[in-house]
Amino acid sequence: MIARFGTFMLGAALALAACEAKESGSASPPPPTGGDLAEIHARGLIRLAGRSWDDFDTLQSQGLSSAHYRQYAEDFAARQNLAVEWLMIANMGELLDAVASGAADIGVSNITVTPARAQTVAFSLPLTRSREWVIGSAEEGAFGVAEHTSYVDSLAEHYPNAERRAVPKDADPATFLDLIESGAIDATIMDEAAARVIVRSSPKINKLRELPAIKDHAWALRRDATALKEALDAYLLERHVLDERAVEQRDWPEILAAGRLRLLTLNTPTTYYLWRGALLGFDYELVRSFADRHELALEVLVAAQHDELFDWLEDGRGDLIAAGLTPTPERIARGLRFTRPYVKIRETFVTGGKPIVDLAGLAGQRVVVNPNTSYAATLTDLQSQADFELAFDTRQTQAILEAVAGGEIDATLADSHRARLAATFHPNLNLGLAFAEQGLAWAVREDHGELHRRLDEFIKEGYRGYEFNVLYNKYFVNQRRMAQQREERITGAALSPFDDIVRPLAEDAGIDWRLVIAQMYQESGFDPTRVSFAGAEGLMQVLPRTAQEVGEDPKRLAEPEIGIRAGVRYLAWTRNRFPDLPVGEQLLFALAAYNAGAGHVRDGRRLARRLDLDGSLWFGNVEQAMLKLSEPRHARESTHGYVRGSEVVRYVREIHDRYRVYMDHFRMLEARRQEAAG
Repeated sequence: MIARFGTFMLGAALALAACEAKESGSASPPPPTGGDLAEIHARGLIRLAGRSWDDFDTLQSQGLSSAHYRQYAEDFAARQNLAVEWLMIANMGELLDAVASGAADIGVSNITVTPARAQTVAFSLPLTRSREWVIGSAEEGAFGVAEHTSYVDSLAEHYPNAERRAVPKDADPATFLDLIESGAIDATIMDEAAARVIVRSSPKINKLRELPAIKDHAWALRRDATALKEALDAYLLERHVLDERAVEQRDWPEILAAGRLRLLTLNTPTTYYLWRGALLGFDYELVRSFADRHELALEVLVAAQHDELFDWLEDGRGDLIAAGLTPTPERIARGLRFTRPYVKIRETFVTGGKPIVDLAGLAGQRVVVNPNTSYAATLTDLQSQADFELAFDTRQTQAILEAVAGGEIDATLADSHRARLAATFHPNLNLGLAFAEQGLAWAVREDHGELHRRLDEFIKEGYRGYEFNVLYNKYFVNQRRMAQQREERITGAALSPFDDIVRPLAEDAGIDWRLVIAQMYQESGFDPTRVSFAGAEGLMQVLPRTAQEVGEDPKRLAEPEIGIRAGVRYLAWTRNRFPDLPVGEQLLFALAAYNAGAGHVRDGRRLARRLDLDGSLWFGNVEQAMLKLSEPRHARESTHGYVRGSEVVRYVREIHDRYRVYMDHFRMLEARRQEAAG
């Protein structure tokens, strides 16, 4: 059974956490099982240990609430095809004992990494980093800290002569609030996130001191579970770099306020796909043009099937669907509101042999379509008029067309523009009987009238205009360009010609190789001979003097391995300039520093704090401050002066978005692999 936990609202957090701790208590650990990832897979179950009041111990400012922790843990289990069993434990000592003994496989909590703990358990990559606060009514009074926490060591180090009073071993933040307010203790030590909640919740409790050490917080594993740690670290690195995608049903005002439009689509040659490092597709480019017109960043979320698109729109994971949809009564009944048509098509029969030119030609044919497409409804209605076998296949239409070309399937039904595109590359495909003209449209939620109106206006103004015709020719008319796009379209696990060089170098540096590929495309478009106006060279556009500083020959940067190694080493160096940040934010700040220099990024962090923004978060915070560093007033007040902030912001955003697309692509590949494996 998988336990589900919601995110606490700040005002109710103390009461809820206290209730959970009292009701949960310390569960009796199951018998030890131990083992590494192979043994866990053999039993098909992973045991996760958590604490009942963890909502205080995760840094909300870094986007990692305990609800996220638990979702992350369950998502990791799902990717490993493992069932989940939760063991809820009230105090840290028992949680670490459960992991060390094998009663739990992973301790999913905000666990402070200490040398003593590292003697009994291993730790994942750090999820957050923070300082500890001293809070209470008087720093000179009696302290209370719970046994088996890292706060015991901090108290001994910073207050060796302080009076210490006993507190319950499973004391939660609500307990400490009561103890301080009642006068039972005068002060305690807590991680910043938990302490912040307490200070805000009580007028009697103040922040007395911030301890200087920045401490890592991670999950715990058995020391011998090396394969499990490797898999978990890879997953957490990905999760850290990919910021959480908001789930919110947004009409136009909310989209404008967020500055970001979320596109839901499918990976097909006519809608959206990866080409080398670029994002292409007829629907994608049209929507991007709409987003650009309104100065909105565009986020792409790729679904596996049509039904998933509809579910995601309903749930609020995206704002609109642009995936070559035909409006149907069934889709409208599901709550979809369609725009005016942006392309006119005819549903057309496609065969690998003699074309079907009339209904009589359907006799004896086996026609295969995806059941979630409009073609399924068309053919179902047609069965009363013609004698043919209707069969369903969950593959996308492009894959079905290729199966027809390969002789696996007799016939299918497809939109005319898709059919013509497929026939361009498969000359044995024949287009036959076509039905009445229909329009393809984009879809939004039924109640999002303002977004619908804006999209309709855009389509009305641009339909068959210059920009539309250029795009249409690019994807459906210009055969030379169509061939080039088809040849270098990314459909498998290879992202670039340099993957094999990047993988080991990135792994040694502790960076996801796909992030390096995303950055490489941004820097050079995969051209190792590129030289910038500033003299940066090679695939990663490294300056010769920088190459020399990281130990590479500045005269050999055009050689792929030399250029990539220099770039990865420099990226790792810039990452290490921000030791107080968690891994995901470190990499975002590292990208910014790679582009603009670490000094300018530190200026941005300082300015962000002066502007009452969070200096530890890039998106929506330091990126806003970087934009202001191009203004004379703020540039004069900074240590390193003027910087083209808009260039830095765009650089980080585009690499981040490309990396996220790469990760979506690999998740899709894995889902298909698992489906094929049964």
